[in-house]
Amino acid sequence: MRNIFAFSLLASLFLSVPAQATLLGDDSHIQLKHIMASVQSKPGGYTTKIRPLTPIMTIPKAEDVSFVCQRAPRAAEAILYYFSKYPAPVDKKRKLDMKALKKQVRKIAAYVNKAIGRNVVSEVYVVEGGKSMGRGVMARLPFARSQGCGRVMDEYEERMGDLLGGKKK
Repeated sequence: MRNIFAFSLLASLFLSVPAQATLLGDDSHIQLKHIMASVQSKPGGYTTKIRPLTPIMTIPKAEDVSFVCQRAPRAAEAILYYFSKYPAPVDKKRKLDMKALKKQVRKIAAYVNKAIGRNVVSEVYVVEGGKSMGRGVMARLPFARSQGCGRVMDEYEERMGDLLGGKKK
């Protein structure tokens, strides 16, 4: 019951967040769709398994959010490439080792920045996909709210339409 309440509270927070950060320089967090990435089968193991992971990128400047969202498929592909070279580590219970992944956030961001052609992503966090975001994973990560690219791109297209001559009715 407590997990359902926490999840509904987080869901209401996600829905009330504006599509873009209000102050320039704010750290915006963009959540990509789940990807199927390589994860170690056991701690220190050489064999891998495929698991769903949810990447969440930190973008320091609010004006770069739409640029990153336009290139989200390239970012997802760069993250997949990173995990194909360096499978995500697991702990003794075979869950993602969040401490080890937290040390790799800047290295993953370097792969994403290379793929999109600009140095705009500062960190890339990974959460195991398919699980409720309200269970305690959010409390361990440095961000409390994230946004998807769909809302950002809708707002971007609306602004571009206004700049180019307004909406057609």
